[in-house]
Amino acid sequence: MKRLVEDQIEGRHVKVFSLIYSIRPSKYNKGLDQEKLSRCRSDIIKVYLQQPISSLVFLLFFIISMTINDFYYSDSRAQPLSSFPRQEITVGVRDGLQVATNTQTKADYKDKLDNSSDIQKVTYFSDGKTLNVTLWLGDTMPENPTREGANNLVYGILIDVDNNPTTGKFGVDYQKEIQWSNTTRQWNNFIAEYSSPGHLRILESQLNRSVLYEENQKYIPISLDLESITSPSKYRVLCYTVVIYANDSKSVVDLTNWIDVPPATYTFSTLPSPLVMRQGEKMDIGVQLKSSSGVPPQSVRFFPSENYSNIKVIFNPDRSSNSTSFGLSPAPFRIQVPQDAQVGQYSIPVMVNISSGSLFPSEFIELPNFNLSVPTQGYISTQANLSMSVVRPPTISEQVKEFWSTYGALISLVGAGFAGGVSTYVFDYLKNRKKKGAPIEKN
Repeated sequence: MKRLVEDQIEGRHVKVFSLIYSIRPSKYNKGLDQEKLSRCRSDIIKVYLQQPISSLVFLLFFIISMTINDFYYSDSRAQPLSSFPRQEITVGVRDGLQVATNTQTKADYKDKLDNSSDIQKVTYFSDGKTLNVTLWLGDTMPENPTREGANNLVYGILIDVDNNPTTGKFGVDYQKEIQWSNTTRQWNNFIAEYSSPGHLRILESQLNRSVLYEENQKYIPISLDLESITSPSKYRVLCYTVVIYANDSKSVVDLTNWIDVPPATYTFSTLPSPLVMRQGEKMDIGVQLKSSSGVPPQSVRFFPSENYSNIKVIFNPDRSSNSTSFGLSPAPFRIQVPQDAQVGQYSIPVMVNISSGSLFPSEFIELPNFNLSVPTQGYISTQANLSMSVVRPPTISEQVKEFWSTYGALISLVGAGFAGGVSTYVFDYLKNRKKKGAPIEKN
């Protein structure tokens, strides 16, 4: 680096400018080693100190530029995007929709590509730079869908970066799609940005991209560079498939629900709160599942851990409701703490199966001469912890103190009223005797 600067120093300031900007971080070299950058800076300064005054002007510019670089580098490293491990969602088996002769019905899955477009599970993870989504399908992907009678076969994801239904195309801001067209006879993919239902911009397009990686492949991977969609810290995605058969004789559509990225976390809200129980106590409580996304799940099924501790947690003990799942309403739980339970705080794991339907803008999918009505449903299995504390039973003095703190005021009020009534009666009695002139008996 030092030799390069010395070779260009005499009257070649344009190349030096180019060198300065080339070592500033950009989207390609934000990971540049800062120690190497500092050594380069020192070498350049030493060379310039040996030059005429005119060169010192450029040295000043260089120092300012590198100061801006330090600020830029620190700021870019201070706000990394969220990364998270692999997540899995079950979205149903053979639950797609079929459109034929302007009639919408449940897909019959008689054709091979019906099953190749059936999304049964979705797995996804991110390193903070790329979102990696895999659609797990009901049948193998075809190398040439035209041979199976299809005009078009597409796999894709829709992205909503601001959770605002009035932006983009019916709330969809970006789209990543892998598609087969009978016209091109090849697999292509693209990324599009929407500003309104009638305005889109193609950000990236790749032609003749193979999507087959092995024989009998029953999945389709989709990777999304988050920088291409403004690197949002929070967003949501929806996965979809569409197969359109020749002559528009039939179309089959399958979609997932909206998926929060990063994944939502779940906690329990209890009544009473906080939950404090004594050794040997049994209590019926209400439990509600709270999501960090702020959107309540449609329904939840609870499966408390049975072997975690000797504290017994029973879901819906009296079967008072015919429903085995609860959503907006609190779920009934019974907690039984044995006499020999260890005093302390407990976090009891509870497995929850969450059904979270979501509203999808059906207008987004444009099928020939038909308006599609699309319900979506997804199922997530995760774990949440029921927090509680176990304390010792109260001593005799604590029981008396607790009794008096609860009923002492009432007892005092009743006692004061009784004493006041008796004293009034005695006073009236003595007063009447005195008026009658009767002597007062002395004991």
